[in-house]
Amino acid sequence: MSGIPLYWKYPFLLRLEDVISNPYTVLPVLIGSPDAPLYEKTLSYLKLIVEKTSVPQDRSFYNSDHEVIIFHSLGLVSKAIKEPQLLTRTAVAYSKRAGFFFRSENDELLISIARKIGISAAKTFQPPRLLRVFEDEKGKRQYGWLSLSYGISLTSFVRLVAGRLEQDSSYNLSSQIVHEGFVYVDRKRFARLLEEACFHYILKTYEDLQTPSADFLSEIQPLITEVEKYLENVKWWKRSFVKDRGVGEEVYGVVEEAFPPCMKKILSIMKTGGNPSHEERFNLAAFLVNIGYSVEDVLAVFRTTADFDEKIARYQVEHIAGLRGSRRKYTPYSCDRMKSVGACPIQEYCKGGKHPLSVYKHNLKLLKQSAEKPEAGNSSSTGKTQ
Repeated sequence: MSGIPLYWKYPFLLRLEDVISNPYTVLPVLIGSPDAPLYEKTLSYLKLIVEKTSVPQDRSFYNSDHEVIIFHSLGLVSKAIKEPQLLTRTAVAYSKRAGFFFRSENDELLISIARKIGISAAKTFQPPRLLRVFEDEKGKRQYGWLSLSYGISLTSFVRLVAGRLEQDSSYNLSSQIVHEGFVYVDRKRFARLLEEACFHYILKTYEDLQTPSADFLSEIQPLITEVEKYLENVKWWKRSFVKDRGVGEEVYGVVEEAFPPCMKKILSIMKTGGNPSHEERFNLAAFLVNIGYSVEDVLAVFRTTADFDEKIARYQVEHIAGLRGSRRKYTPYSCDRMKSVGACPIQEYCKGGKHPLSVYKHNLKLLKQSAEKPEAGNSSSTGKTQ
């Protein structure tokens, strides 16, 4: 892969201004209308990101400038339609692609990329080693030494692990070799941490993009309209859990404000591009199907996760909903069990019961009572004046 242009693989390393002078004047000519040269390609990238959390890798024609333009265009379009979760999904897709290429890059380039995106790292010449146990092809236990050839500053390590990787206990600081302000890791783990750093760097890059002006938006309106139409067709909008209905109406309970803390925690992990644990995913799916979500609605929720697989997810959700297997509809864990697996973020118990569904029904009732309560001073008096 050494022959692939660097910025084709990692377009987020360049600014839009590095490939286009006066980008907000030129960009509408490149992506703004169906006959623009990069209009269809930008749409195809967005669709694959939404459907597969992947970025196309058409190697028949390497054009780094096009890759950089499309990368930034996706950010601008997402900001134009006010979709921060689409920005997160795009960041996941590009960082995953970067992680794929990291596997075959030389050490010098990996260190260079790390430093370019703000990670203090170095290659160690006399690396510490760990004795590891593994099984050979015949299942026989073998022993070998694992060289921890990369050092990453303690502050960088802690900052990266504090996000999406905090669910993985193998990244706990107590499990690492730390010496003179550096955490030592092997190449595989360094590449994973670098991928995580790319994710955060891409989000920051998108955050720093100039807010699109009204004139710019009008010039790329055909693209925006097509993107919105596509997102509507794939039910992207249903990933939001707050329905546009009054709390006082008879609804199936789909009101995020009433969700118990455990479910809010899982949603927060997903909305920030994280990967909830298997138990957290099960409990969220079971919770949603029990408050009125259809299988398609639940799939729309999980479609925003980085490792979403339509076939596997559908089978699991249908099983939880009682449409497969034993035909038993599952409910989420009790509060005690949620606490035991670390899925509950509070020490005490919520009001309303010791089960997420009970707590949720209690919260819904309180919200409904609050909505029906007349405002102070607006109640009418029917009595006679004395």
